[in-house]
Amino acid sequence: MGNINKGTIASISGNTARVVPSDAGAKPTAKITIPWHLRGSTGNLSKGTAVVYVEFDDSTGLLLGRADGEWGCYLPSLTAGNINVPKGDVTARGISLSGHTHGGVETGSGSTKKPN
Repeated sequence: MGNINKGTIASISGNTARVVPSDAGAKPTAKITIPWHLRGSTGNLSKGTAVVYVEFDDSTGLLLGRADGEWGCYLPSLTAGNINVPKGDVTARGISLSGHTHGGVETGSGSTKKPN
């Protein structure tokens, strides 16, 4: 079994962290895993960040999230073969994929100008 606890990050090393439990007098955890979605800029974790974590009987564990519910306001780039949007529209830099027009359109195999 495992126990869900609250604590403060004492140190981060690679994809693991040591956490000081919020219970008075408790020892810091062994290195516990930081899941991919909380690593780097996405979790914005650092020494002193309050976190919620699970610690198992074998002293392994996993960070579950930030105790303040925040995140680093960053999502890593996504790479996909095909992206389908069955409803709605895709907009990038204010330009609608389904509603944009091009200037300088001529018949033949020439190039058009950038979207309007």
